[in-house]
Amino acid sequence: MQLFSSWTGSDFLLFYIMLLVLCTCTACWIPAHLRAAGRRGESPDAEDLAMLTGGRATHTDSVIADLYARGGLEDSGKGTLGVTDPGLPASPAGRALLGLREAFSRGEAEDLLAAHAIRAAARLRRQGMMLRPDQLNRLRWLSIAPFGALFALGIYRQRAGSTLGEPTGFLVALLVLTVALAVIRWVRFDRRTNAGIEAVKDLRANASHLRSAPPAGEAAMAVALFGTGVLVGTPWEPVHALRHKASRT
Repeated sequence: MQLFSSWTGSDFLLFYIMLLVLCTCTACWIPAHLRAAGRRGESPDAEDLAMLTGGRATHTDSVIADLYARGGLEDSGKGTLGVTDPGLPASPAGRALLGLREAFSRGEAEDLLAAHAIRAAARLRRQGMMLRPDQLNRLRWLSIAPFGALFALGIYRQRAGSTLGEPTGFLVALLVLTVALAVIRWVRFDRRTNAGIEAVKDLRANASHLRSAPPAGEAAMAVALFGTGVLVGTPWEPVHALRHKASRT
């Protein structure tokens, strides 16, 4: 006897929706409770912190904000930046941008700083604030496993229903939604350890003054913690405009 042979299509759809909600909750519960503890070390600098809070994109924003606020970069128009002070003291990532002779876009800056971002991530993993690749992949697979099992069940019922000539359009739509949720869970995954998450929370709580009009010397840290939105209303607002434009393309 086939599974669910005595169920109507509506009965199975309701059952599937309930399981989908349960899978979604489970996918959130697994990383929240099985994430590696990690360890807290020295407070990260602005670039490492930016990598910890938002990955490569925020890392690039933090470097650009630092150089722009201190007079090393200027708005060249048409969504590009130009170097105004090549000799400005800066980190290795900052010096990479200051070494450019022509105006550059934010995307070009992110590509140029990719190696620096990778090194920042490696430092954070060694410090215990970011998950190692094996830990990250294990949590990812565990998180999407419930969706995989549910998808297999749905495919079985869809094929059985098609064989009997039953309409399966709603079930197919739910199967697509199941795959979409699994992909979102895989892609939008917090790469930090519990120690890294707590470190960011503590730093944000202790730096609330940077949420509004941060001084030039703290622009990089402000962007690392709160994003480029903190630059709105400051002389460095073009950095936010550049980021906003990049996010729409």
